[in-house]
Amino acid sequence: MAITYDYNPQTGSLYAQVFALYDYVPPEQRLFYYAQGDDCTNFISQCVWAAYGGWTPGFSQAVVVNNAARIRADVRQTRGMWYGSKSNIGSNRWCRVEEFFRYVTEGSKSQGPLARQIAQGVWNDVDPGLIQVGDVVQMVVTTYVPDRFGHGLYVIKSGPTWDDILICCHSDDRLGEPMGWFAQFPDVYAKLRVLRFSAAYFDS
Repeated sequence: MAITYDYNPQTGSLYAQVFALYDYVPPEQRLFYYAQGDDCTNFISQCVWAAYGGWTPGFSQAVVVNNAARIRADVRQTRGMWYGSKSNIGSNRWCRVEEFFRYVTEGSKSQGPLARQIAQGVWNDVDPGLIQVGDVVQMVVTTYVPDRFGHGLYVIKSGPTWDDILICCHSDDRLGEPMGWFAQFPDVYAKLRVLRFSAAYFDS
């Protein structure tokens, strides 16, 4: 029977900071597959998974082994729907921007990560003060596919301006990057939407 689990933004933020710069993570501590250059939503899903309690913080051999076992057992994942892996990038809902968005915002599902969109628009239409630690920001990147959301960021620090908000992401790997870096290129990062997660049901 599925049980309700809280979403802990601080744990998600800690995970994001630890694993943002993947090349600097010792190989024996890596938990998930890394798709260089095409890994942003795979990383976002990992942060969300961690925030729901999938990840036990720590880097002793015993903790790393336990975390790997939790991933294989689909702890805080939804089997066959939203899952990651050490050997491959995982399900489409786990690793693709639009599929992730549709899945996490689907309120009628019986279990799995649950989010609501709290803002969307061009940079001037979105109040940066609304954004909180643990939120996910997805952006339209015109150099990928115009008018289609194609990149994701995980928020690790909030603030009143874009320069105060710090994020982590993959593709390219960034640790503590101000969102103001993206805001200065509105022709490239043309639109954004903000997702806020809440307690959700999981089997384990």
